[in-house]
Amino acid sequence: MYCTHCAKKIDEVKVEAARPVYDPNVEVKEDAKVAYVCPRCGHLIHRDIDEAEMKSLSQASHAQIQRARNFFATGMGMVSIGAIALILAIIFYRLACKPNNQYQLVVDCAEFYVAIVAGLAAVILLVWGLVLVVLGLKRKKDNEILLRDINNRTFVQ
Repeated sequence: MYCTHCAKKIDEVKVEAARPVYDPNVEVKEDAKVAYVCPRCGHLIHRDIDEAEMKSLSQASHAQIQRARNFFATGMGMVSIGAIALILAIIFYRLACKPNNQYQLVVDCAEFYVAIVAGLAAVILLVWGLVLVVLGLKRKKDNEILLRDINNRTFVQ
């Protein structure tokens, strides 16, 4: 559980909602209660949360860190496979330069088509892998900061 609002949703829905955007133009009254935004559902968490809610927030933060590590690992795997596909594309491109044609590129041979397909696969895997790596690192950092604040009793978001 993260907060009382999304406690039921955590087991049912694994897709994360986008965080609400902070608007600096909104005036806050001096006597307003300090509230934080739940990183999962965007619902407000008030400062006076009890120990059970704090524990569930910590557990959910640990789960998010594990998901972020999985994103990072998946992204690194895709980057590795993309690099291998790029190397294969370069090799097959070089093979498409036939010696009997004075090492000029021949575009109607099988090696050229394999180079094109491998190059396309390499670009897709490299880009998508880098996106997952960056996303995993960002989520891991955010949730580690949240977990550190919970452990230090300085929960500020």
